[in-house]
Formats: sequence, C-alpha cells, structure tokens
Amino acid sequence: MTRNWVKTVGAGITAAIFIGIAAFQNQSTNAAPRPDLNPIAHWVFDAEGVTGNKVADRVGKLTGTLLGAPQLVTTSPTARLELANPVDGVMLQERVTPTAAFLPKDALSAVAWVRIDQPTEWGGIIGCFQDNKPAGYGFVLGYNKTTFQFGLASQGASSGNGKITYLIGQAKYEPGKWYHVAGVYDGKQMRLYVNGQLDGTNNEQSGPVLYAKAAPFVIGRYRDENEDFPLQGAIKEVMLCSHAIEPELIAAHFEADKPLAQVPSTIQPGPKFVVEPYLQYATRTTMTVMWETETPCTAVVEYGLKYPPDQSVKVEKADVMGEVQLSNLEPGTKYIYRVVCTDADGNKLEGKPLTFMTAVDTTDAYSFTVIGDTQRNPVVTARVAKLMWERRPNFVIHCGDVVDDGTAKWQWTGDLFKPCSELFGRVPVYPCIGNHEKNNPQYYKYFSLPKPEYYYSFKYGNAEFFVLDTNTRRDLTEKGEQYQWLDKALAASEAKWKFCYHHHPPYSSDDDDFGNSWKGPTKSGDLRVRTLVKLYEKYKVDMVFNGHIHVYERTWPIRDGKVDEKNGVIYVTSGGGGATLENFAPTPAFFKQEGRVDYHFCYITIHQGTFNFKAFDQEGRLFDQFALKKE
Repeated sequence: MTRNWVKTVGAGITAAIFIGIAAFQNQSTNAAPRPDLNPIAHWVFDAEGVTGNKVADRVGKLTGTLLGAPQLVTTSPTARLELANPVDGVMLQERVTPTAAFLPKDALSAVAWVRIDQPTEWGGIIGCFQDNKPAGYGFVLGYNKTTFQFGLASQGASSGNGKITYLIGQAKYEPGKWYHVAGVYDGKQMRLYVNGQLDGTNNEQSGPVLYAKAAPFVIGRYRDENEDFPLQGAIKEVMLCSHAIEPELIAAHFEADKPLAQVPSTIQPGPKFVVEPYLQYATRTTMTVMWETETPCTAVVEYGLKYPPDQSVKVEKADVMGEVQLSNLEPGTKYIYRVVCTDADGNKLEGKPLTFMTAVDTTDAYSFTVIGDTQRNPVVTARVAKLMWERRPNFVIHCGDVVDDGTAKWQWTGDLFKPCSELFGRVPVYPCIGNHEKNNPQYYKYFSLPKPEYYYSFKYGNAEFFVLDTNTRRDLTEKGEQYQWLDKALAASEAKWKFCYHHHPPYSSDDDDFGNSWKGPTKSGDLRVRTLVKLYEKYKVDMVFNGHIHVYERTWPIRDGKVDEKNGVIYVTSGGGGATLENFAPTPAFFKQEGRVDYHFCYITIHQGTFNFKAFDQEGRLFDQFALKKE
C-alpha cells in the first residue's frame, strides 16, 4: 500500500515539552480536578469501565469490545489496559459509515493517555479511517517509531479521492513512559499536543471531516481495510469530542494527571532483541541459530539435552546480527537452547529457553507446513503461525513475499519475525524469494541458506527440496543457471520424495494476474515459470508449491498439458499467509481440482512411502486433504 501523505511539523516550537524522569514513589498518581472537555464518547480503562469483554462509553452508547486478551490492571501507577499481544485492542464498530451520529463532522478532538512500549512505523491510538492509494479518509491519532502523529482527511482538501495529511510531532517519545496526547481539528487547522504542549500544526485540511463509505473504528490499533498494526503498551483513557478543545483546556487536562508523566519508563536499560532468536537450516547433526539486537553485542548460545544447558558457543565479535551454527548434534533429537547477549556496558539480555529438533533419519516420520505471501498483515500472520505451531511441524517452507516491501526493515522485524517468533524460534524456516522482497540485501541478511541463497536445495528425512527464484530478473530458460542446476540436481537426487517450490505459479486459475479472465483469455499461469515444468515431469517431481496468487489452489496431477492421475505432477498454490486475498476466474481451468479464497496453511506428514496432505483455514478448520502412496 502506498500512502498519499504529507509530513509536517510545527514551526517556531522551541520549548522542550517532556518532563525528565524524577523520583516517583511506587503509588498511584493523585489526580487534580479535571476540566469538563464535553466529549461525545469517553472510554476509561479501569474496574468501572471494563466489564468482561466490554468497555463502557461513559457519556454515550458507543460500547467497545475487547479484541484478543488484553489485561486490565488496576494497580500502581494507574488503572490501565495492557496491550501485549498482536491481536489485542478495542473494537468500537467494525464498519462505520459517514452518517454515523457519533462521528465528529465539522471539528474534532481526540485525547488519550497512552504508553508505547514498542515503537513501530505505523501505530494507532484511536482511529476511524481508510488510507489506500490514492484515497484517504477519516482520522487517526497515533504514532510512528519516534514521535506521535495525527492524521486527517477533510472535504476541503479532497479532489474527489480523498487525501490524508499526517501531522508528525517534533518531540520524541521514550518507550515505556506515559504521555498525554491530543489531536485537534477546528475545520481550518490540525494541531497536535503532547503533555499539554503544542507539538505541531498543519493548515492543509479544511472543511468537514471526510469519511470513507465504511471503515473500522478502533482503539489500540492502526487499522483500515488492508492494514492492522497493534499498539504494544498500555492505554489509560481515550476521549472523543465533536469540537476543537481550547489549548488551555488541553493543558489543564494533562495537569490533572501530570504525575503519571513522571513515572519512570517500564523498559529496563540494556540490550533488546529486535528479532528474537530463530532457527535456520537444520541437518541431522547441525542447527543454525540467528537473532538481532538493537545495539552491538557479544553473545553466548547455550544448548543441551536439558535445562540449564551444559554446552555453549561464544560470539566474541560485537554485532547487532548474531548467527551461530551448532554442530556435532545427535540426529532426530530435541535440544534446549538459549541466547545470552552482552552489550559494551556489560548489560545482559537473556533470551528465554527454546527448543529445536535436529533432522530425522530417512526411515523416520516427519512433517512440515507451507505458507506463502505473509507480506504486511501481522495479525493474520500471527494467527496462521500459531496454528502451524500447534501442529508441531519439523520445519516450515515459505513460498515467498515474506514481506510487502523488502527495503523496509521494520516490515521484516514487525510484520514477519514478530508474529512468527514462537514458531520460528522452535522450527526452522526455509524460504524462497518473492517479488516483494525486491532482491534486497535484507533477505540475505535475515536468512542463512546455502549459496547462492536465491536457489538451493536441502534434504530432510527421505525427501529432497529444490528451491528456486522465479522473479523476472532470473533466466528460467534451458540456458539459464537455475534451469541447468535443477536439471543436474534432480537427476542426481536419490530421495524417495521430491518437492520443488518457488514464488510464481506455472498453473493458476487466478482471475486477473495472467490476463483479465472476466473480459478475455488468460494464460492460466506464469509462462516464464512453465519452462520448468519439463524438468518436473522428466524427473517425476511429486509436488510443486508456489505462492504469489493470494488464494489456495490444488491442481490435478498434470503431465504433457493435461490431467494424468498416474504420472502427473501436482501443483499447490499457497498464498494465504496475510496478503490481500484475490479471486478465481469465472470459469474453471482444466487443471483445477480444489480452490479456496481464504487465509490458510498446508500441513504435510510423511512416513516412508505414505504422504498425507491437509490444508487448514485461518480458524484451524480442515478444508482439503488427500494422500499419496509409493512402494
């Protein structure tokens, strides 16, 4: 998604607005008398305001519903709602139309007490908006990685498509500290306040607020129809007004709970994981452990058959990226490991104990899961990753487009590794590269794969997997490097089961990626990639996985351009890891056997000559399965 936004900061603001950390005893703050801001909705996260999974609106009827499992805390320093999980938040209404009586129209003010524990590129405190190229509608009070921000679209700034301006604050917030934040719009000017002080203005918007035909209204998330990013931290209260609050009233409202802003940060000093420890490239006797920290650290990877581990490997060179290959391990064996990092000041970061299992023997049973196109939807990705972890696979294969924009570091850390931390911390992941990675160096930084990395193979149990880069920069013809490598690698393989995977589909029933099927003919797949089919059929590859099309599709066994149930190759599109879902052509292709438009993953179990395949949707419901047998 591309935003139509303008970064602006207040001019002439020179005074620092943050109160330094002062001595503060471990007791609740004493509130001063509050001014009446005359809100149209007011949510307070205390024992009176939260009952069960409902959050009361103290002045109206806009009751909220808790999302996920946020924790209501009523102890020092203030009653609050702790948002710690990717699915946590408060849903006010799922689909709000412009005529909703509770929406501010000619002017608005959104006021909140909030604590941001983990900065993100896009974060929301309260919002009812849609921000999708080229259109932008509604409003959102939120934050980015360093400052607070206030986004708004108005009728006066619209050229017919809508336009959101993001007013970016000047003062940087400190993670783990409480802040009083307010976004104010009077029909002519946007203003952002932090801790009672003006932090920025913008005059690009004018007239009534311009809302989308339908948009979610949420607290604690930055959410529109194709994005959903959680706030990680806590919220004390949120207030919404249909008028522009005067500056002196904003300041007075802050002063009422000013001691809260003096509470020291909940974030402890020392190194932090940017990416928690995760696993790469398992063999029968080795396992690679990787991680990333905010600041350069030395490290020790402890491992063994029990806890505390009795073996270790040291990383003497300080770096933000860590990578260690554990060797001389026992095949098919469970190990416990932990990463301990130390920064230049001697502060330690102790990772939690995790587990892994080395690769099994050729006669043993094993399983793996398949996912593709996670892109930029951490909530769905977290949901699917949790379901995959519940199946306890031996490893995961990813069919590409692991992120939406390979150049954006925060998408790697926030959209991929964070929601998959439990899964990737215990199960190695083997990716292929998609078009959205843009061949960016970060792909090669975050994954440790056999050279040249954009194509490689690996063995597991009695199967061999061949991984390819099918992006347009690669030559897939018979003269191409990958084609010639695959020809030799398949010819040399003695594995009982052979699987290939890459991002783009040789066969697809998609409705518009390979020609608009609603108005004319379609190529029914990527013809560049179909050159590889000759090798798949020549060497009797059992199955080919791909992503790119954001659906689930399983073909009949195909050989020589037609269905051949005895000798054909099965192609599975698994593009349901989080990217915006797509659709099928209005008429079925000759090869289409099963299809579903939903977020999903595939689960495969193998024991010697028995292959079982299952596909589960985002709710964990089985929707497709079949089995293969070999002598």
